[in-house]
Amino acid sequence: MKKNLTQILALSAFLFTYNYSSSQNSAVLKDFINENDIAIRSVQKYGINISGSETETTLKDLLILQVASVKTFNSNAGKSADLAFAIREKCTEFLTKNSTGSLDFLKLTDKERTFFSSPKPVEKANSLLKKGELEKINSIDTKNPHLFDGMNTRIN
Repeated sequence: MKKNLTQILALSAFLFTYNYSSSQNSAVLKDFINENDIAIRSVQKYGINISGSETETTLKDLLILQVASVKTFNSNAGKSADLAFAIREKCTEFLTKNSTGSLDFLKLTDKERTFFSSPKPVEKANSLLKKGELEKINSIDTKNPHLFDGMNTRIN
């Protein structure tokens, strides 16, 4: 009887810790994804005055990754995290080359560093979106300030 009670208490403590940890990780990922939305808007802002198709391609790639990250947040948090990390890397690379402002908002916090300790490379983010979603992203005018209207790039 005493052994069973000890096992039940130990299991309860484990489940509580697991659920608490999982909930914290979910909050870290959600915040990270929403901060990426801001970073992508910064890429658009600094890319508006750059001629050539490189900026347009970069922005569309970032949007595909962001929409896929938001879409997989509830169903596959690991994939969503990998996508989110790839977005942050690409935004940081672009903004380091093309902006004059502070990039402190892109730096990983201690919680984020712990959470993203071993991100996997992202392959074929296009396959995570429906044909209509890809067509919408590929047909947008990246210079349009209302680019993000109607796109699911944030988690509420």
